[in-house]
Amino acid sequence: MVIMNGIMYMASFIFYNIQVLPNETAEEIGVKGYKKIFSLLKEKNNEELKSGNHLSYHFKVGKNSYFGPYEFFSEQGGVNGNFIKYNDSDDVTDLLTDKVLFSKSKKNAAVSGKKKIPFVFDAKTHILAIDQSAAPSQEYDKLLEILMYYINPIVKNLFPEYTLTINLLSLPSALDEVFANAISYKNVEVSVFAPNGDDAEDILEEMRKSKMQKLQLSGSSGDSSMISIPNFLKKILKSAQTHGKIKLRYRVQLQNSNETKLMTYDSEKSPLKLNLRHNKSDKDDRGFLRGCLRKIREFCELKNDEIQGD
Repeated sequence: MVIMNGIMYMASFIFYNIQVLPNETAEEIGVKGYKKIFSLLKEKNNEELKSGNHLSYHFKVGKNSYFGPYEFFSEQGGVNGNFIKYNDSDDVTDLLTDKVLFSKSKKNAAVSGKKKIPFVFDAKTHILAIDQSAAPSQEYDKLLEILMYYINPIVKNLFPEYTLTINLLSLPSALDEVFANAISYKNVEVSVFAPNGDDAEDILEEMRKSKMQKLQLSGSSGDSSMISIPNFLKKILKSAQTHGKIKLRYRVQLQNSNETKLMTYDSEKSPLKLNLRHNKSDKDDRGFLRGCLRKIREFCELKNDEIQGD
């Protein structure tokens, strides 16, 4: 992320699929339901800030570093805004107002090193795009844990008959590269979550209709190696790129050698990314993020078509 004169000039987005899956006969929560979750997150955060309890509420990501919600902009079909990373210290900037405080005494609402982390949430596709700097040390599974920490209590209270799932969207070309280069496979582990909405195909559609929320599979060759991945499993792996997670151990031929090397593919370390830059028409953060929402919708549709078309 690049910020100049207080305005975001570029963001490098990664993507999480946030799903609130109905149990048994419950209906899907729809756009209004997903937007309500973020509305309640905003209310909860404001309450904690005003009461001075934000250090207890915000997620600790370092010795004196915290990560929490910050700004929310309600848009048609979505919610945009900023999370924030900051340090608890004697350098004083008020977290609620951005007002510089001149007192050097420690105050509950005073922070330093404040850094905005932009996010864009499409409530129709329930895809959250968030700047990759949100992930502590690029540990994307840690960011998933943080998102669950903030969202799951709201879902449990607001939608008690539903289950929250969150997964990272992985880069399609990274898995394609594995298929292209692997000469054998040692083992594979895959988890797939059922989809919300009407955009599912094949396996995902079957899961949605049957109310199966999660599918977990593992396969191995024992002491030997699999010469290929069965076609039915490849289809499941493709679905997991947008609705789950994958781990593969495979062998590749070393260049100019008869030797092979055992490699590991982990979808949670190969995120789908999109870099977006500020336009001249973007007068503030909200304008920039509104444009990002439009571009991200187009980008995600294109990537989904690529996966389904393989």
